[in-house]
Amino acid sequence: MSARPPHAQEPRERDDAAHRLLTALVCSALEPALTGVLLFDLPPEHVPAVAGVFAEVLGAAAGRSPGAVPRTTLDAATAEEDLWLRPLVRRGAEGIGFTLGPGPLAETADSPPLVLVPDLARLSVPGMRAAVQLLGADTATLEHSGIRRRWTPRARWLAFCRAEDAAHISPHLLDRFPVRLGVPGLGPLPGHEPLGPLPAAWAAALSPRTPRRPTTLSDGFAASVLEHLDDREGLGHRRALALGRIARALARLDDAEERERPEPSAEGAPATLAPATDAPATDTPDAPATDTPDAPAPDTPVHVTPAHVGRAARLIRLRTAHRPPVAPPESVPAEEPPPTPRTGPYRPAPDHRTGPEPAPETGPFVREPETAVPLGPAPAGGEVPGDFSPYPEDGAGPGPDGATLRIPARRAAGGRASRGAVVGVRRARDLWDLAPVRTAMEAAKYRALRGSRGPLVIVPQDLRGYVRAPEPVRLLTLVLDHTCRGDWDWNPALEPFLQWAYVTRAAVHVVEVGARRAANELRAGSFSARSTRDPRIAAALARQGGRATPLAHGLDQAGSALRRAFRHHRTGLVEAMLVVVTDGRGNVPLTASRTGRRGSGPAGRTGTTDAVRAAERIGALGRGRLHSVVIDPGRRPYTALPAELADALGAHVIAARAEEEEEGAGRAR
Repeated sequence: MSARPPHAQEPRERDDAAHRLLTALVCSALEPALTGVLLFDLPPEHVPAVAGVFAEVLGAAAGRSPGAVPRTTLDAATAEEDLWLRPLVRRGAEGIGFTLGPGPLAETADSPPLVLVPDLARLSVPGMRAAVQLLGADTATLEHSGIRRRWTPRARWLAFCRAEDAAHISPHLLDRFPVRLGVPGLGPLPGHEPLGPLPAAWAAALSPRTPRRPTTLSDGFAASVLEHLDDREGLGHRRALALGRIARALARLDDAEERERPEPSAEGAPATLAPATDAPATDTPDAPATDTPDAPAPDTPVHVTPAHVGRAARLIRLRTAHRPPVAPPESVPAEEPPPTPRTGPYRPAPDHRTGPEPAPETGPFVREPETAVPLGPAPAGGEVPGDFSPYPEDGAGPGPDGATLRIPARRAAGGRASRGAVVGVRRARDLWDLAPVRTAMEAAKYRALRGSRGPLVIVPQDLRGYVRAPEPVRLLTLVLDHTCRGDWDWNPALEPFLQWAYVTRAAVHVVEVGARRAANELRAGSFSARSTRDPRIAAALARQGGRATPLAHGLDQAGSALRRAFRHHRTGLVEAMLVVVTDGRGNVPLTASRTGRRGSGPAGRTGTTDAVRAAERIGALGRGRLHSVVIDPGRRPYTALPAELADALGAHVIAARAEEEEEGAGRAR
């Protein structure tokens, strides 16, 4: 067997997005355990092209044409029957009839199917449960409507999602996708090869006719995998397994490329790379036996080294100690004014401090008055390229509403009068929504008069039904930042919104940030009320401000309440209003609020950055049924922070101080 060429130890890598995506798709088709591929921020118009390339790769791995690979698309309207059952037409003794057969996920085809999920964040609950059950499973069993089937899941799942929606998806579902890639700037090529041509060596490695050589792991392989991952608790072992499997697939591709390279000539001339063609290069029959390169023996193992682990980490853009994030842009001069609000989504920038150092703080998160320092502009064009993490949910995990996979109650289940809170009992007018206890008590009162000594006899006159209050179909969510008040009266600014909630009989959810005598000053408090007449709302409006401002935690709680109301409300909300009263200065990071422990160093602008990110997640809910307003108290010197927060929310800004000054000038005249 010939020696390994020196240049094969570290093969050259292309860094363009199309080649990275093609490499990830080939690794998924080559490695049996890499069954799920999740792509972030891919433009929707490129989804069909990427799905076609993946079908082409899977067809090459199965020895079939791309059209022979069955496809199944899952979306928000997917039901249980669409996944596991399929109606069939059969001819019997009595003529043509209909029967049920295994569905598309039961894998009755010879080649592995392709399951396409255009938007993972809006996938139906049956589709989510199917993904959790099948992805990464060794075996699956179906017992439904007389159908019994047992198989080994081989389907490849290709899902798409926005990075900001990852915090809204269950972590159990995200962990089932071992291959994750951020492709925000992907531009497919025109023609029938959107991601470029498939190298001949890769096609040969995918072919089922090519014998698969065994793989061996080097001594430092496991240590290299652990070095590239965080050592935080609760992450599990799926990420380490995914990184190791991607490295093993890359090692197989390197082995296939090595077999395609010609050996050096006898005179010692350097070896040249074989050009990539549409088909593997074959030996000419006239070539002498001495010039044919010796192919590796079928039982010769493929070695997976730590270098392959590093390439796998670079492929998925894993942030590690070996690859630090991209350096921030240069500092902005101190005399440059703060940034003005933009029309696009706000992206926080690093903290630029070029002026004198501020006075020492009294605590880790309690901010004292200090010299005004510009926060610095956001980088143009969104985030820095190449600084994307394949695990965006680690920045801010999913809220309580994304922790389960239960099917929410549907709006069409029963009349609206039977789904409100019970407020009384009356004589029944029909057999719907009966009160059994009160009915039995009413029949027991007349038992002696009716002369019944056996079982209790209930006549129609004894039937009693519940009286229910109507369910609110509108919601007002208030985020009150008590630390921004000072001598300002916010009641006139909030009065129109409270009046709207009173007239429309809307429910009210209040989130309090930075209240004095709070149970924990690092966390925001919240409560829900059925109407504006709840006395807790008046008490919240009159509460004094404290020291800390957990604005990020308050916005995170407001977003969780809105998502629960839209998804799990029994009647379904028609409209929701979000009113945020704040100056935008959050000095408590979201991590400190969730853990309840103060950090060791100063907060800096981490709290403000977390607040803007939480606002972006709320803005991702859409503006169809959610209307957002930010009331700006106009506190100096950081007067642009409320506008940046409103930009992230997609909200309107109300300058409360300007309205007070105009009213005061009018009274003076």
